[in-house]
Amino acid sequence: MTLTLPNFFKEIIERRDPAKIDIFEFVLSLMHLKTKLVIKLLIVIQLSLPLTGVAQDTFELADSAKSYRLDNHVAVFVDHSDTTTLATVSAPSFQSKFVPHRTNLTFGYLKATIWIKMSLKVAHPSTEWYLEIPAPFLEYVDFYQGAPPGKWIQSVSGYYRPQHERTVKHTGHIMELHLKDTNATTVYIRISGQSPKTFPLYAIEKERFTEKIRREDVGYGIFFGILIVMFFYNLFIYLTIRENNYLLYICTIICTFLIFASASGYAGRFLWPEHPIINFYVGRMTLGILAAIMALFTIKFLSVKLYSPAMYFTLLSLVPLGFIACVLVATNILSSAGNNLITISAVLYMTAGIVCRMKGNQFAIYYIAAWSIYLTGGLLLTLRNSGVLNFNFWTTHFVEIGAALETIIIAFALADQYRRLRKEKEEVQVLALKLQREATGKLELKVQERTRQLSRANSELQGTLEKNNEQTKIIEDKNAELDAFFYRISHDLKGPIASMLGLCMVARMDIEDEKALTYIEQQHGQITRLNHIITSLVNLTQLNHADIGKQPIDFTRLIEECIESLRALPHHGLIQFRQEVEHGIQFTSEWALLTGILQNLIENAIKYSQRKSPYVSIRVLSNGSYVVIEVEDNGQGIAHEHQDRIFEMFFRATQNSSGTGLGLYILKRSVDRLNGTVSFKSSPGVGSTFTVKLPLISEL
Repeated sequence: MTLTLPNFFKEIIERRDPAKIDIFEFVLSLMHLKTKLVIKLLIVIQLSLPLTGVAQDTFELADSAKSYRLDNHVAVFVDHSDTTTLATVSAPSFQSKFVPHRTNLTFGYLKATIWIKMSLKVAHPSTEWYLEIPAPFLEYVDFYQGAPPGKWIQSVSGYYRPQHERTVKHTGHIMELHLKDTNATTVYIRISGQSPKTFPLYAIEKERFTEKIRREDVGYGIFFGILIVMFFYNLFIYLTIRENNYLLYICTIICTFLIFASASGYAGRFLWPEHPIINFYVGRMTLGILAAIMALFTIKFLSVKLYSPAMYFTLLSLVPLGFIACVLVATNILSSAGNNLITISAVLYMTAGIVCRMKGNQFAIYYIAAWSIYLTGGLLLTLRNSGVLNFNFWTTHFVEIGAALETIIIAFALADQYRRLRKEKEEVQVLALKLQREATGKLELKVQERTRQLSRANSELQGTLEKNNEQTKIIEDKNAELDAFFYRISHDLKGPIASMLGLCMVARMDIEDEKALTYIEQQHGQITRLNHIITSLVNLTQLNHADIGKQPIDFTRLIEECIESLRALPHHGLIQFRQEVEHGIQFTSEWALLTGILQNLIENAIKYSQRKSPYVSIRVLSNGSYVVIEVEDNGQGIAHEHQDRIFEMFFRATQNSSGTGLGLYILKRSVDRLNGTVSFKSSPGVGSTFTVKLPLISEL
């Protein structure tokens, strides 16, 4: 084949082969000799060189005091198929696919497998050297060193590799070089996985490497020590003052510790060295938990709901999103869900701090400062992983520095917040004490005035006492007349009320319209209540006109019948009825009167129940001489100013009831007829307990 000189030069340039371009430049320098013989000779030499080979310089490790960065002295092959084996890449025919790398090893979030090739030799064979990749997040790292004749020494490492498989147990990825003479050796490194592939490559002498590891351990020890100290510091404060803000912050410290321990490789090295999958799930799932807990802490620490309802609901939405992120990571649907959520959350936390500070929250300045430092470290780390920034101390470790400072600043901010709130509380207490003293002085003056008025009233009362004795007899006569009136009117009303109850029963069976049936049910309930009142009046007043038979009382049946008779009352179905009846009580009395007493007590307990979990507790006990009936509820209670009048006729302690004011009056009269007593204890907002005591031998 004839190859002219211009075509020869053109072919060399188009192939862009570095080795041939060097020869090409050498040819150009010799052309100045204008010797055709030399040119023809060089053409023959050029044609005799293999067109697929690429020469690679051997890097010499000479100075053991240095740490050599080898990024610019390697060749790289990107394996997009992820199927290339060592036998393939080490074949002579494959070497042309390795491209010399003249910059830092920065591949960003490349998913393909990377093969790195280098040629090394040592100036002093007695020195022991390591290859180090200080990037714990790399998932699978395989080292291969040539060992003649035709063999390879393999070392494995990686985030997903147990510590016992690693030749050198460390958070990073280490290969011990076997260089027994000054001859060059070839090293291949295979790096695969989904993590960012931005990393440095170092050659470092063994003792120097040990010193480096010691410094790193001390640095991370300080970092984790700060987190542990902050944990116990805030735990002590929480146990002292029981403030939930501190509990939430303790949880964020725990999450931060687990995340950084996992990402730095220390958790995989010391906590669960043989279970790297735990390291993965702890690190990734804790991110979602941290996003949720930090959102709650931000809401409470900054009082976000007070300053910005929109930010409040935005931060609140991070709680379910944190749970979803954990599920996505645990099920391997989206392993980066936690990373993505914490990135978005960090921006929202900062935004919430800025919004609250603009609206007047002074404590937000601490929050903004803390997150500014942390976000700066996170930004540097993200840009490094993306390949925008170089792999160095600041891009690698400023995020830990930011996390430590953020933890300390927030802890101090919490302490300052508590101090200020406590100071404000003390000021309020001093003001309240001052007002109390002023009020006490005014009250003493009023007491003196009222004392003088009572003295005058007492004198007048002594004069009218004799008149009251006469009025007492008049009241007793009036009560007798009132009983007779109740007896007559209750008998007159019993017939019409019974007819109305019957008509309601017929109407409930015939009416199908739901709205009309609701009205009928309400009407039936009101008539039933009225019937209970009339029945109680009849039982109370007929003692003056006829004998009521006595019978042994089965208190369990009595209670159940009373509860069932009040089923028409609103909220009856929501009440939890508790019964406690002492076994073996022998008591004979008037069934009708006891029914009226117990119905009145249970009805009032139901009507005035206002809590979410209402209950009515009915207890029947015997103390030897008396039968004690107690009815307890957790309703709205009776105001103190009304407690002296609740047994008066027609008196109602509350205005939110449709009652007549006769229930407790009738109850008191009925208990009096049975020679018993009735008392009660009641606290507004807590509930009431009515106690009826009846003698075991009852005489009318």
